[in-house]
Order: sequence, then C-alpha cells, then structure tokens
Amino acid sequence: MPYDNQSELFYLVDEQDKVLGSVSRKKAHQDRSKIHRSIGIVLTNSLNQVLLQKRSEHKDTYPEFWTLSASGHVTYGQTYKQAAEREVEEELGIKTSLEFVSKKLQTYVDEQEYSAIFSGVIEEKPSKFDRTEVSKVEWVDIDKLLEFIKNHDVSPCCIETLKIIGYLK
Repeated sequence: MPYDNQSELFYLVDEQDKVLGSVSRKKAHQDRSKIHRSIGIVLTNSLNQVLLQKRSEHKDTYPEFWTLSASGHVTYGQTYKQAAEREVEEELGIKTSLEFVSKKLQTYVDEQEYSAIFSGVIEEKPSKFDRTEVSKVEWVDIDKLLEFIKNHDVSPCCIETLKIIGYLK
C-alpha cells in the first residue's frame, strides 16, 4: 500500500505553467488533464557517474522502478527550488547545492507535469536515505546509462530527463 499522502496539494497549472489553483495528488494522478508541477534532480560525481535511485515498493507511481537521484512534486506554496531541496533531503538524507537546468512540460501515459530539472555534484553515495521512498541507490557511469536502461525497469520521467540534459541520445 502506498505511503504517499493522496490529499497532498500540488499546483494546478496550464500549458505555460501559469497557476490555475491547486489539485490533490490523487486527482493529479487520476486525470491526465490536471497538469501539475514536479521536479527532477540529477546528481553526479567527479568520476562521470550519475546517482540513480530505486523507488520503494510503497510509492504510488512506478514502485520499484529506477529513477533520477531524487524527484517529486512541488507542494502547493513551495517554489520549484524549495521542492528540489526538500526532496533531496527527504529521499537521500543529504543537503547539497542545486543548480536550475531547465523546465519543460512532460506528457506521459498517465499524467502531465511541468517539470523543473536541477543538477548537483556529490562525491559520496548517500547511506541514510528514506526507505519508505527509496529502496537503494547506485552510481552508474554516464556512458553506460543506455545499457542500464535496457537491463532495468526505469521510469519514463528518468529517461526523458536524461535525454533533456544530454546523457542519453
């Protein structure tokens, strides 16, 4: 059973990311027309590796899939950057400097999100991550990402984000 709070409020936005109001997590994930804000964080190290996480079995979307270093939704009342910082701390148990990369409307089979991408650099693999959010984390060589994706279940948002930042063709 998912631990995610289904009544958590997200920003409801239009195709230009203009705020229209709020929408619950449950409604946002049941109705593809409810565009809401999300964030994705890509953490790398000096060895040309990217940190990927395997989502917990308790997640309401893509449980046990591999995904970005950290990701989540922008809670109503937060900025994209605040949400990114919160998710890194909540999911990985660390604080690090994050830089804005880009923002794009991303459309998937089950939802539409206005997603902001942030990047950061860390050297050590996090060891105190939240097991209700993340089952494990791994460093993956950037030049071996395609092979990793072929051999593992990877979330669509992870694949799309890695394409946007140029790690996948």
